[in-house]
Amino acid sequence: MELSGRVIKEPFAQGSKSERAAVMLDTGESRYVLRREGGNPFADSILDQLVGQRIETDGNLTGYTFIMSKWKVLDDDPGMKKA
Repeated sequence: MELSGRVIKEPFAQGSKSERAAVMLDTGESRYVLRREGGNPFADSILDQLVGQRIETDGNLTGYTFIMSKWKVLDDDPGMKKA
């Protein structure tokens, strides 16, 4: 499955045992908790570096979690053309 959107970090599962600041993908229509294939589900410094970036990613959706197998950072302005 392929998704694209902006990577954000915000509170997740407030009031539960799983409450945390989670790195998420905001597609404009939905938000999914991001996790790298084989990565730590609660703290991942590589995912933290993607916060604020627009990405395109391949992976699998499991409930509310998108497990990324690969990704690439996109231009910040979707209307911007390369010279």
